[in-house]
Amino acid sequence: MNLDQPLLDGMPRLIQAGMGIHVSSAQLANETSRRGALGVVSHVALRHIVVEEVRRGDATAIALAKEFPIPCYAEELLAFAPGGEWHKRPVPLDLPDPEKARLPKRLSTIAAFVEVKRAKLGHSGKVGINVMWKCSLTVLPSIYGAMLAGVDALLCGAGIPMELPDIVAKIRAGEDLCYSPLHGTGTPVALEIAADKSAGFLTQFAEPKLLPILSSFPIAKRLLDVWTREFGTRPFAFILENHTAGGHNAPPRNKTDYTDADELTGYFDKVHALGVPIYVAGAFPEGGSHNDFVYWRERGAYGLQVGSRFALCDESGMRRDIKDEVLAYNALGGELETAFGISPTGYPFKVLPLPGSAADPSVHAQRRRICNKGYLMQAETIEKDGEAELVYRCPAMPSRQYEKLGGDATEIGPRICLCNSLLSTAGFDSEKEAPLITLGISGKRITERHSARDVIEDILGQVEAV
Repeated sequence: MNLDQPLLDGMPRLIQAGMGIHVSSAQLANETSRRGALGVVSHVALRHIVVEEVRRGDATAIALAKEFPIPCYAEELLAFAPGGEWHKRPVPLDLPDPEKARLPKRLSTIAAFVEVKRAKLGHSGKVGINVMWKCSLTVLPSIYGAMLAGVDALLCGAGIPMELPDIVAKIRAGEDLCYSPLHGTGTPVALEIAADKSAGFLTQFAEPKLLPILSSFPIAKRLLDVWTREFGTRPFAFILENHTAGGHNAPPRNKTDYTDADELTGYFDKVHALGVPIYVAGAFPEGGSHNDFVYWRERGAYGLQVGSRFALCDESGMRRDIKDEVLAYNALGGELETAFGISPTGYPFKVLPLPGSAADPSVHAQRRRICNKGYLMQAETIEKDGEAELVYRCPAMPSRQYEKLGGDATEIGPRICLCNSLLSTAGFDSEKEAPLITLGISGKRITERHSARDVIEDILGQVEAV
């Protein structure tokens, strides 16, 4: 293969992955996109992140909020700023009541707008947002806000984004959205945007590229068939993620252990034959290096998505003290675990069992269970007083609360509150919650401090800023 083939629609060959909560921050995405990669922000908990930035008086966040094209959204977010009427008010949670749900949805929308706008400041590079499908309650507002900011790509994983083309089309047309439920979640979601009259504003932007994140040939084939048949479109590219990647992983085929059947190297060629460009993620013998890039390009991949090296670089949103602990831990040969029972999603999750972290059994045993962020809550219909009632619940919440909402106590197990622990990893409420650190297998190789530029130049070679 000619490795110097031109880019498709200017899309970079390297993606800086969307990771955790605010690890893939606007600061990191800004740096990587100006250096020639696709810089990606994570959509998870952005409502909390941006409200807290505004509450602290972050001048950039406040200035960008004022650029939002629908004034009432900006007014609500700026009410949390110093001197605002909501300055001391907790960040609102998603709620089943449609009326009470409007404010958190609007805040999630403008939060995604602010984060993407910040990532795009001062350069002409490409910026994407990673949307975690299992955080179903914030999927629609996050995509809406990102599109209003002119996002270049939507990367969607931790679930199958079957409705994604329809979501984008309805947003661009300024139509209300409703999915009952969002595919693969069991959670009905809706977003009322017709009154915003935003369709005209969105015409200034090209449609974002759609990049579903998948881990098998059957799912890739099924998604391609559905998108082609029902929406008349195809993904710009698949991101094929091996089970050795960090964060959430697709469950193993046999439901218990990963085998050769789960290896990306085994199904890559079948997906490649579908004719959709492919970014490879989490399958790097050298940890995501230039040699890995050349290997996969020669095999037919369009490019790579790299996470762990960027998660530990200077510009990421992970706390500096935690990065230093991880580097020292890796230098001593510390282990990385695939935990099958800690994520409320039910998906396997990679963790570093650092002492003092949420993955430390002694820390986890002493933590008071609380569900005060709610980004992973899923909808269930229960019977109450002889009538059906829609509730939101998460198996990481307190057991009594979970059972009161119709949950089965046996589902709780060792679940960790990812919302609070990953926010702590990014420096939010760190005095209240222990952090949780996730990396891919390749992250174990990283023992020295480095910058995002170091990573990009090591993979792609010398690049000029854009």
